[in-house]
Amino acid sequence: MSNNDKDDYMKETKEEAKNHPPEEKEGIQEPRTTGYKPLQLGIIIFVVLVLILVGFGIATDWFGVFS
Repeated sequence: MSNNDKDDYMKETKEEAKNHPPEEKEGIQEPRTTGYKPLQLGIIIFVVLVLILVGFGIATDWFGVFS
């Protein structure tokens, strides 16, 4: 790409920016949220830990199941 092509591109881009300014919204905007990711992660970790604990308890006969 030659220097002249770059200059033409920059001029076109600046003209487009002047003709189409970004929308300015009034007031406070609500932030975009992605949901309850930390809560879901916490629930998954809790369930995995409970399953490990129950599995270990059954394997070592903590609950008196096999006695």
